[in-house]
Amino acid sequence: MTDDEFIPTLTHATERDIDLLLVEELHSAPDFLVWMAAQCGIHGQLRSWDVKHSKRRTRSRREIDIFVELEQRDGTRVALLIENKLDATEQPDQAESYRDELGILDEGFHSAAMIIACPEAYAAQHPNFTGKFDVTVTYEMIAAWFRDQMDEAGTDMILRYEFRSAVLDQAIHKHRRGYSPIPDKVVGDFNALYVSLLEQVAPDIRPGSSMLKSASPRESTSMIFDQTATLKTLPQDIRPRRFAHELGRGSERRANYVAVTFGGWGAALPAIRAQLEADVQAIGAKFDAQKPTKVRPNPGLKMSIATSPVDNQGSFDEQRTEIEAGMVTADALRRWLTENQATLRRWQTLAEEAAIEANTT
Repeated sequence: MTDDEFIPTLTHATERDIDLLLVEELHSAPDFLVWMAAQCGIHGQLRSWDVKHSKRRTRSRREIDIFVELEQRDGTRVALLIENKLDATEQPDQAESYRDELGILDEGFHSAAMIIACPEAYAAQHPNFTGKFDVTVTYEMIAAWFRDQMDEAGTDMILRYEFRSAVLDQAIHKHRRGYSPIPDKVVGDFNALYVSLLEQVAPDIRPGSSMLKSASPRESTSMIFDQTATLKTLPQDIRPRRFAHELGRGSERRANYVAVTFGGWGAALPAIRAQLEADVQAIGAKFDAQKPTKVRPNPGLKMSIATSPVDNQGSFDEQRTEIEAGMVTADALRRWLTENQATLRRWQTLAEEAAIEANTT
């Protein structure tokens, strides 16, 4: 196998594969759990949660595919019962048995909801069955959530999100050939030259895994650094989850900057922008965040510094001055972050307080 080939660990996706994908994501990704709860109209700050697969029902030998118990910061306890259906038909009284379990859970939880996860086509084919659940969350919605996270993901997560959305696509369309990006050696060669120059100009910035591939997809225009290694002196809860040099494909109209993204702080930006901009006036950084949506209720907060456009399909040598200047800017941003932990901690508090205020109004 050559370095520029990508062979997935799955050649097709089964219902159990999706079960395990959902269980792991609900267990390990609070943002995904918050999003899933929001589909049921359940909002609030998480304190703790527990996820169980194939949980036995209280008064029955039948099982719940996925059971999620969560506690919010105000002490509210919530239960989510999730049934996953790829193509299997409804079992007798299956939805009704979920509803019975909800009735039992009413005694110990402030709220509870039953969700069916399935492809859009399944929901269209079985409207009576899926309509018995409180909410239908389609595979397409979940795949879109994964792809949406890629815009803010660091080097340790972007391939994971890409692969998981592809697994869901396999389940949706019953693909049997898996997912394979088309590598471009021109982009790969450019990346290799970038990494070599980065070692000279800003050795404290570590390249991410996508930068080290011998060939990368042509549409890739981001140099995504290894934020964990580069910003290792920052505590994890205030460490940005993405650090990148966006090249902009040589166009002034595209994204041209170095930026870090703080996970989950974006919704607070309208309330805290003035304070943040005052704190970074010396380095000329700007802040941006997408508006909260059902897919992304807790968007990331992007802190960026403008750089010159660079075309990663053009001549590296002819653009060396612009590339090097971008690296210098990235290193300046790295130094500011590592030297201003107290400021980052204050931003975290501001974002959390703004979120609490928004949820109570």
